Amino acid sequence: MTDIIYESQYAEEIIVEKASAALNDGGIIVIPTDTIPGIGCRADKHKSIQRLFELKDRPLDLPIPVITADKNDIYKYTRNIHPLFEKLADKYWPGQLTIILQSNGKIDNAVGGGGNTIGFRIPDYQLVRSIVRATGFPLALTSANPHAAVPTAVHERLLKWWKDEVEMIVLGLTIKANPPSTVVDLTTDKPTIVREGLIDTDELCRILKCD
Repeated sequence: MTDIIYESQYAEEIIVEKASAALNDGGIIVIPTDTIPGIGCRADKHKSIQRLFELKDRPLDLPIPVITADKNDIYKYTRNIHPLFEKLADKYWPGQLTIILQSNGKIDNAVGGGGNTIGFRIPDYQLVRSIVRATGFPLALTSANPHAAVPTAVHERLLKWWKDEVEMIVLGLTIKANPPSTVVDLTTDKPTIVREGLIDTDELCRILKCD
């Protein structure tokens, strides 16, 4: 049975306690974010990650972003960090930027689509960051829609897709879905913008020294 919670009706600490308990038990949850509602699990629970791919009908080689609560946490799970990482993180986090970095293997490589890179983000949504801190490990969190469906924050759609499929659904304060995050790849000597989002592309290119 799915535990269904309306964010507007519960204190944050109660939602955080319930969500972190579900995640640490290997569960999958749906939660609101600053972009699109996300569906995810702990990024070190291999069976949960496999189940997440199956539930979404998501190709196994399509990486899932990893959510952390603090910039310093990134260093625990990466190696060979690009010199521009600090500048980007300080300017855009918490916020709508995903930064792809080289993994050191502490996060299940299934999250990265079987590769050795991971896309990290710190959302500008206090509830999400609090859940990550309480859980004690980053989350593999992707948009809360089946792979072939259009992302949405509408409660009815989220319930139709995930009720009785996941352990917990947190229905957010709004049904508005913002565009997905901008994605930057810092795993090569020449950084690239993989996906554009709400962040000003010209401003980002000046930092990255795009051609």
